[in-house]
Amino acid sequence: MDTHRSELTSETVVGGGLAGLVATAAMSALLVAADVTGVMNYEPPRKIIDKFFPRFPLPLRDAAAVLAHFGYGVAGGCLYAVARRKQSTRAAGIAYGVFVWVVGYEGWLPAMGILPPAHRDKTGRALTMLAAHLLYGAVLGNVLGRRALAERVPAKPGDVSGPSGNVDRHDLLSRLPESYVAYLSDKDPAFTATVSPVLEQSAATQEHGVHVRFVPGGVQALVDPAVPYPQVTEGVD
Repeated sequence: MDTHRSELTSETVVGGGLAGLVATAAMSALLVAADVTGVMNYEPPRKIIDKFFPRFPLPLRDAAAVLAHFGYGVAGGCLYAVARRKQSTRAAGIAYGVFVWVVGYEGWLPAMGILPPAHRDKTGRALTMLAAHLLYGAVLGNVLGRRALAERVPAKPGDVSGPSGNVDRHDLLSRLPESYVAYLSDKDPAFTATVSPVLEQSAATQEHGVHVRFVPGGVQALVDPAVPYPQVTEGVD
C-alpha cells in the first residue's frame, strides 16, 4: 500500500468532514429560521427518525434527528472531498448541493414513503430544503477551496510565521479578496508563486486590479490601473 497516498486520502476525508460540518451548521441556521417563521415546522430529519424509530421517547427522537442531520452532512462533505477531481469552488459545491437534494428529495425519501417528491411536496418545505442544500453546497465548496489553496500558497519572507517557523498561510489567504482566491483556486503552484505577491500588493492598496501576461517561458503579473479592483485580466504578450 502507498503510505503517502493513504495519508493524503485520510487528510482529504477529514478535511471534507470538517467542511461538511461547517456547511451543515450554516444549513441548520436556515432551517431554524424557517421553523421560527412558520415556513416549515416539521423538518425532514425528524420525519426520518419518526419513520424508523417511532417508539423512541420524544427527547431521544429530537436528539437522534440532530445527530442524523449532522452525520449526513459530514458524510456528504467526505464524499464530495474524495470524489472531486479539480480544485473545489463555490460553484462546484452548489452543483453538489443540488445533486444531494435531487437524490434525497426526488429519490430515496419519496421511495421510502417519508416525504412526497419535491415537485409534489408543500411549496414552503420544498423551496426551503432546496435553498438549504444550495447554501450547504456553497459553504462546502468555499471552505474546501480555501483550505486547499491555503495548503498551496507558497511561503514568502514577509509572511507571518507561527511558533514553529511555518508560514501562516490561512493569514495570507485572509488578505486576499474572494475574486483573487477564486482566480488562484485552479492554478498550479508555480503560477501561484508568481502571481500571488502581486495579488497581495493589489489587495493591500485596493486601488487597481491585476493583469496577468503569458510570456514565452512563463507568466508575469502587475498591478494595472486599467483593471478595476478586485478583478484579474489575462493577456498573451
